[in-house]
This record gives sequence, structure tokens and C-alpha cells, in this order.
Amino acid sequence: MGAQPPSGARELAFPYMLFARTQGMAAPFPLTQSGMTPPDAALLGEPELPDLGFAGAEALPSLQRRLAERFGVAAERVVVTLGASGAMHALALAWFRPGVRVASEVPSYEPLRALPRLLGADARLVRRSLDSGWRIDPAEVRRELAGAGSGHVFLTNPHNPSGALLGAEELRELAAEAERAGGVLISNEIYMEYAPAEQRVHAFRLAPNAVSIGSLTKAYGLGALRIGWLVLGEGLARERLAIEDTLWLAWVDPPTPALRLALRALDHMVELRARLERLERESKPPFVDWLAAAEDLEGTAPDHGLIAFPRVREVGDTRALARHLAREHGVGVVPGEFFGAPGHLRLGFGLPPERLLEALERLQQGLRSFRKA
Repeated sequence: MGAQPPSGARELAFPYMLFARTQGMAAPFPLTQSGMTPPDAALLGEPELPDLGFAGAEALPSLQRRLAERFGVAAERVVVTLGASGAMHALALAWFRPGVRVASEVPSYEPLRALPRLLGADARLVRRSLDSGWRIDPAEVRRELAGAGSGHVFLTNPHNPSGALLGAEELRELAAEAERAGGVLISNEIYMEYAPAEQRVHAFRLAPNAVSIGSLTKAYGLGALRIGWLVLGEGLARERLAIEDTLWLAWVDPPTPALRLALRALDHMVELRARLERLERESKPPFVDWLAAAEDLEGTAPDHGLIAFPRVREVGDTRALARHLAREHGVGVVPGEFFGAPGHLRLGFGLPPERLLEALERLQQGLRSFRKA
């Protein structure tokens, strides 16, 4: 008799990742990627394994100091994590529990909705919409957190899946609502690296009860390193040990070779950004023009980044649409259902321009044929 699943096994908390692993890149023309493709490993120097020593002896502190210099804070306010996902998980383990309320945005990257529920917190949803320019209404946040013994705000900025950017004053207002509820603002900023340095808006700079999450994944194509970080607002420095305790329970240290390669990556920001800037220069304009002319879609591309989240006119089941597009037209898209927004598609336009144009033509044909089916 084979092994049986445990009784009471829960449903998947992160079905999007199952989609990404099994279908995300299966179509010949994938518009599913939200980040850059990996660079040639030679860009980071010699390919030999750089270090197998104890991470905490030198590699981990060195990267923390380097990131602290990059963000202009004390090293004690920086924690290196296993990607941005590790940062979200560590903060959730530290702060989300029964009796705590968490206001998360929707549409949203699934962990923003799943982590509070998984840990027994009172999960509340605050809506963003295309019609409002994907803004968040602080008054809605206040209503959702009203009466909470402790309440946090959990969001992405720039927004995943639309790429829309909240400004400094908006973030200050949201941090103030979290403070009113005795909690913190958690801002996942993995797409912020797409913006030029002088245009980046980091929550940790704006409010003492805010924390910013980042990584080397999206703008630089270095997801394989699994290196992320969190930067604590000045009022949260005392929380560092509690946060580190959660990540020690989860994974202890990031791999030393990845830490060394992350330091090399920070030495090669000029080259890494040149890859991004070339792609934005060559592929973004044709996508913007195509989206503006697309009769079946409503939406715009953000100022920075390689994703958009248009609404499909008169289509509610975008899972079915995505299956049709992949099967009949060879183009992959991410259905809005994974973000809590049926009727939308997340489109990544980070393909080289020639492939992108063909993918968009196939997408347009697929939208028309789906309506006729």
C-alpha cells in the first residue's frame, strides 16, 4: 500500500507557483516573465566556485555592510535573506499570528494574501483598480484595520502585477495608518530596481515603522542566486533579532557562494543595468504602442519595469483565455485569477523586440479567436 497524504491536508497556498513551474515558460512565445533573463555568468567574473566557508564568518556580514552602504543606513538595519520571498516569509513569521490583522492589497502577488491566512492572522483585502490608477485609498486601509489590537499593511511597490508606483506621500499615509493600528508597513520593492536610482521610493526612508524588501532577481536576472534583503525603518531596528530568529529557524544562512556572487553583482551594476536599459529602450516602445491600439484590452504600461496588467474587455474567465492562447496560438500569459483579479492578464514584455512583436501579434489573434470560439 502506497503512502497516503496526511488527513486534513490544506489546499495549495501558492498555486501561481505551480503554474509558473509547469506552464509559465511552456509556450513558444512566453509573455509570462516579470523580470530580466539571466545574464551570461561570465559578466560576474571567473565561473569557479568562489567560497565554501562559513557564511557568517565574513561573506554574510560583508554583503550586509555593502547593502547598508548602498542604502545609506547602519548595517544593523539590513538583513540578507533567501530572495525577497525569504524576506516576506521571515517578516510574516515574526509579525503575523492569530489576533493580528493584516491589510493586503488586491490584485496582488499571492503570498501577500496567503501568508497572513497561513499563519492565522485576520487577513483583510484593500482593493486597487485600473480605474483608480492602481492607487490605494488610506481611508479603506483605516477601515480595515479599525479595532485591531495590532494591524499591519502589506503591499508591493511598484505594484505586482500592474507595475504602478506609489509616491512618497502615499507611502507615508499608509505607514501612518499602520502606526495608528500599532503595526508596520511592509513594502515589497523588488521592482523598484527597474527605476533609475534617483527616482526610487523606499518605504524605510519615509517612516520609522516601515520595512523595504528587495532582491537581485527582477531587474538583473539573478534569481538563481536567491539573494534578497530587507531594510528596516529606524524605529524597527530593535526587531532585527526577532526577524533573524525566524530566518535561522527556516534556513540559518544563505549559501556562501551566492553571497560572494551577490557582492560581485553589486560590483557590476553598470553592466547589469545596461542590459535592462537596452531592453527597455528596444522592447518597451513597441509594447506601449501595441497596447494603446489593442481594441480588446484596457490598460497602460508603467513608467518603469517590464510588466502590465490590462483588463480584457468582456472576458471574465482569463484562465480559459490563457489556456486558449497557449494551446492555439503558442503565446503564454498569466491569468488575473492568480492575482485575485479575474478578467485581467499580466503581460511581461521583456522579450527581444523581434520575438515580442510576433508574440503580440499572436496574442491579438488569440483574443479575437477566443471571442469567436
